[in-house]
Amino acid sequence: MNKQVELALIGAGNRGEGVFGRYALDMPHRCQYTAVVEPDAAKREFFAAEHRIPAERCFADQAEFLAADLGLDGVVIATQEDQRLEPIVGSMEKGYHILVEKPLCTSPREMIDLFDAVQGYEGILIVCHQMRLISKYRTIKELIDSGSYGEIVCIQHSENLSYHHMAHSFVRGFFNNDSLTPMMLAKACHDMDILTYLIGKNARRVASFGSLKYFTEANKPAGAPRFCLDGCPHYQTCPYHVTKLYFEDDTDPAYLRQIGECEDKTRLLELLRTSRFGRCVFQADNNVVDNQVVQVEFEEGINASFTMCGHNGIERRMTKISMTNGEIVYDGLDNKIRAYRFEPLRTEVFELKISGTHSGGDRAIMDNFIDAIQTGNRSVLLTPIADSFAGHLLVFGAEESRATGQVVNLAAFEEKIRAGTV
Repeated sequence: MNKQVELALIGAGNRGEGVFGRYALDMPHRCQYTAVVEPDAAKREFFAAEHRIPAERCFADQAEFLAADLGLDGVVIATQEDQRLEPIVGSMEKGYHILVEKPLCTSPREMIDLFDAVQGYEGILIVCHQMRLISKYRTIKELIDSGSYGEIVCIQHSENLSYHHMAHSFVRGFFNNDSLTPMMLAKACHDMDILTYLIGKNARRVASFGSLKYFTEANKPAGAPRFCLDGCPHYQTCPYHVTKLYFEDDTDPAYLRQIGECEDKTRLLELLRTSRFGRCVFQADNNVVDNQVVQVEFEEGINASFTMCGHNGIERRMTKISMTNGEIVYDGLDNKIRAYRFEPLRTEVFELKISGTHSGGDRAIMDNFIDAIQTGNRSVLLTPIADSFAGHLLVFGAEESRATGQVVNLAAFEEKIRAGTV
C-alpha cells in the first residue's frame, strides 16, 4: 500500500479549505494535512479543527512555516493571486513537492521571475489547470492526436459565465478590479492554457478587445440604494438582488463560503446588509470587463478565437475545432462531444459522465499530484509548471493588446518584459 502523503495547506480560504482540504477528508487513505498556513485566525482554526492539526503546526506567517522542520512531503498553495511567488520559492528551497493554484502571478515581470526561478527544480511542481484533466478535454485531445481528423485549421472557444457568477465574483466579489486580476487572468487563464494544450504549438500574435458594458453607475435604476437590503424598489425586476442569488436551495456553496461564516440564513442576511456581496451591482467598485474577445495566431497558420461574456443563463464552455479531415464540437450543454469525419464519412458521439466541482477537475488535479508523489512517476503529470508559461504569456499579451489597441507579437513582448519596458 502506498504511503499516505503528508501535506501543508498554504491559504485556507474558499479553494484551500473547500476544495483541496475536502479532498483529504474524502480520501484519507491517500493524503492528510498535517500543517496549515493562514493569516486569518478564524479560517486557520476552522481548518485545523477539520483536519485535527495541532496548534504547533498552525501558522499565521509563511516565514515561520518555512523556517520550521515539519517532515512534509508537499504543499498546496491556495493564497491570493498576488501572494504566490514567495511560498513557491520558499517551498522549493525546502524541497517540497508543490501544487499551486492558477494564476501563478499578477504581473508580467513576476511571471518571468517565477518561471526563471523554477527552471531545473527537481521536485514535483504543478499548476492547477484542471481543464487538461477533465474527461471532455482529455477526450478532445485524444481525438486531435489520433490523426483521424487531419490537422487543426482553427478553433472557436468560449467561456460563458452565468449572470450570477459574474455578479458574485467579478462585480461584487474579490476579482472585480483589474489592478490585481483582470478577467483574462482571473477567469480565462484556464482557457488560454487549454488552447495552447490542444493546439500543441506556440502562439505568435494576439489581439484583444473588451469592455465593461453593463455593470456601471450609468445603468443604475432610479432610486436604487447602495445595498440591496436597504429597501430597493426594484427587487421584483432585478435578477441580481441578493435574496434571489444567495437564498436558493441550489446556491453555489462557494458563494456562501466567500461571504463569510454563516451558520444559518439569519446570519447570512446580517452579513449581506454590510458585506461587499450585498452591494447593488450598479454601484460597486468593479472595473473588470464583462465581455472580451481574443484572437490568437499560432505557428503553422493555426488561428484561435476566444470569447468571454458574463451575461449567460447557463454557465458553460463551448469548443469547436475545425480540422482538415473533420470537425470536433463540444457545446457544454449536454456533456457530449460530436466528431464529424469527412473521409471516411462518419459521425461519432461521445457521451461523458461528469460530476464534481469543475467537472471533476478538482479531484483529478489532486489525484494527479498524489499519484506522482507516491509513485515517483513524473510522466503522469499533466500540468507541470514548465508547460504553464505559454498560457500565462498569452494572458498578459491579450491584456496588453486590450490596453493599447495593438496586435502583440508575443516573442517581442517577452523580450520587453525582460528588458523592463513593459
